[in-house]
Amino acid sequence: MEIIFTKETQWLQKWDDFVLSEDKASHLMLAQWNATFSGYGFDFEVGILQQDGQIHGGFAAVVAKAAMFRFYVVPYGPIVSEGFEKYLDELVAKVPQRARFWKCCYAHVSLPVAASPNRHVYPTLPELPSLVDAKPGQLFKYVYSGYGLNWVDLRKADSTESLLEMFKSTTRRDIRSAERKGLELRFLETADQIKLGYDLCLQNAEANQYSIRDWHAFGPDLIAMVNSGMAKFLGAFHEGDLKGAVLLLKGGNYYTYILGGSKRQKPDLLAGHFLQWQAIRFVFSEGCDGYNISLGGSAGVINLKNSFADVQIVFENSKYHWVISPFYLKCYMFVESKLKRHKKTLARLFSVLKRKS
Repeated sequence: MEIIFTKETQWLQKWDDFVLSEDKASHLMLAQWNATFSGYGFDFEVGILQQDGQIHGGFAAVVAKAAMFRFYVVPYGPIVSEGFEKYLDELVAKVPQRARFWKCCYAHVSLPVAASPNRHVYPTLPELPSLVDAKPGQLFKYVYSGYGLNWVDLRKADSTESLLEMFKSTTRRDIRSAERKGLELRFLETADQIKLGYDLCLQNAEANQYSIRDWHAFGPDLIAMVNSGMAKFLGAFHEGDLKGAVLLLKGGNYYTYILGGSKRQKPDLLAGHFLQWQAIRFVFSEGCDGYNISLGGSAGVINLKNSFADVQIVFENSKYHWVISPFYLKCYMFVESKLKRHKKTLARLFSVLKRKS
């Protein structure tokens, strides 16, 4: 058994196949997903636990860069397949080692552990001596790291009809109302269709004062993920006009809701309810045992998500970090405290500078 670090195309393809089919994995571990951070000038690598070409665990890491500062971020994991738990500590120990290799001042991990009867998380972890020198929590927040699942349990249903009966009467009412309004589901698959859907998500983010990556930073990678089958972009149309869109990404034998947007109008077409229902139907048709509608969002978004979700699975004692260079980290924390109000502007600037470089 050995651990290798690579960005070779052949290994990245094998790694993504592993992430798609390994129950404890997540879309946050996909090489294709982590490669999208190149739009900010970041780098990435995967660490693979393998024997004779067979993958048994590992992690994907983003090397975030901002001026003189570097951060080694493992957004999800490390993980190992069932029966290989004894190698988890060795994988975790590699994280601060690789941070030093990349000359980073900081590193962190986010382990999917929760006391929940769900096969996609670890109920407990083996003893991990590699965490003795780590501190709990996460200091660097600019690369999203997993902290739980907002789970829709599809094992309760054996048909589309019984699927609908899983939800509360108010949710069923809104779904049926949306369907009566004449909304039509289309999968957005061509480059023009994908851009149309993402533009709507950008407009929604702008209107609600939160930020997502601009099209130039994310669009080409999004098109590639849709073409590879890892991502599904669903659109709700009414009389030929796009009224809402949601993006799903696969990993761990389930799909996760990544982002979405809808047009506000009166009367309300309930495009959000329509699209989440269609997403759940699609995930069910794929034979998945659940759908991660994801945690977080505005109060309205959280209410919509939780009207579908069965349980919120929040990871417990899962985040740990290492300070590799205290001086550089303190400098970063000082600068970040002064500039964090300009996060959206800086993100756009870094993206533009990257395109011009």
